[in-house]
Amino acid sequence: MVTTLIMQLVLLLLLPVTRVSAQEQQHPPPQVARPGCRDKCGNITIPYPFGIGAGCFRDDGRGGFQLECNDTRSTPRLTVTGYGIRITGLSVASSEARAHLRATRRCYDNKGRLVSQSGATFVPLVGSHYLFSQARNRLVTLGCSSLGYFIDALGYYVSGCMAVCRPQQFTTPGSCTGVACCQSAIPPAVDYYEPFLLDFTKEHRDRDIAFYSNKTTCRYVFLVETKWLSTRYTGDSEYLNWTKDFAVPVILDWAIRNVGNCSAARRNTTDYACQSMLSDCIDSEDGTGYRCNCSKGYEGNPYLQDGCRGIHPCPVLLFCFLLLLPLHLMNCFAKWKTSTSVNTKKSNHATASAQILWEATLANVLLGPVEMLR
Repeated sequence: MVTTLIMQLVLLLLLPVTRVSAQEQQHPPPQVARPGCRDKCGNITIPYPFGIGAGCFRDDGRGGFQLECNDTRSTPRLTVTGYGIRITGLSVASSEARAHLRATRRCYDNKGRLVSQSGATFVPLVGSHYLFSQARNRLVTLGCSSLGYFIDALGYYVSGCMAVCRPQQFTTPGSCTGVACCQSAIPPAVDYYEPFLLDFTKEHRDRDIAFYSNKTTCRYVFLVETKWLSTRYTGDSEYLNWTKDFAVPVILDWAIRNVGNCSAARRNTTDYACQSMLSDCIDSEDGTGYRCNCSKGYEGNPYLQDGCRGIHPCPVLLFCFLLLLPLHLMNCFAKWKTSTSVNTKKSNHATASAQILWEATLANVLLGPVEMLR
């Protein structure tokens, strides 16, 4: 009787697995972009509220969500319309965009005269949905001796640091703590970046050896993702002797910034960006505005009406667990039955009663989870 009961329970336990698998086959992949809109530029996914073309991006009076894809290049290039910023990645979950900016470069001859310069002049994000991430970026000055810094839209100093060279034997490879390379944190809510390099004249160097030892031909200043310093910068001569131009990754925090926070956003249901019924509104941690997340237990794009979907357990793992559970209980019952066997009629009667109780208990233990799963 117990064996028959166990096999019936195994079939019942498999029903939720079959149901989950059938649901996954019926539902298409979660929607990323608006219907009829392009969702890729090369290998970069373009999730709404970003978009290419009219009606495909969120248009609330602030710039940043309208994008352009240049397919004429060997590798398609995605840029922000009106800002010229090259985008290499977009995330709805973290509300971040990865961009690439050119480092600002100044090079000198052996007499200290400027011979060439290039790189970013200024990057304005004023009035857009973007801010330079305080948590994920650093300002870096590379080469010496030089003070690298950047200013805001009003021309005021924002952040900077000074790199000074020492004799080669004292330079620590891999570090960026002031010798040949320095880094500086940036404040929150930075929406404008205009870099500058302040170099030291030969007169300064003649008066103080600290500004003259082991000078480099070129000096750079750039805003860069913090991770770059630990994964790309090694501190060796490859970087210190550079004279070429190069671009670096930078992280932008984006949010819905046409209103100050969630409380204000909810008052205007027509403009409210969190379109999914299974989403939550979160106030921006960097600057004003808000962002949307799928509610706990759901994933996808909360900026679309049906963008958030439930997270199902893996059918294969669930199948294995549910199949092994009753088999394990069968083995336990067999051992229990052998150990409690007796020869007297009284004991047999007690054993039969206990067996009935065991079967009822076993059915309750297994059928309870089944009902919950179904």
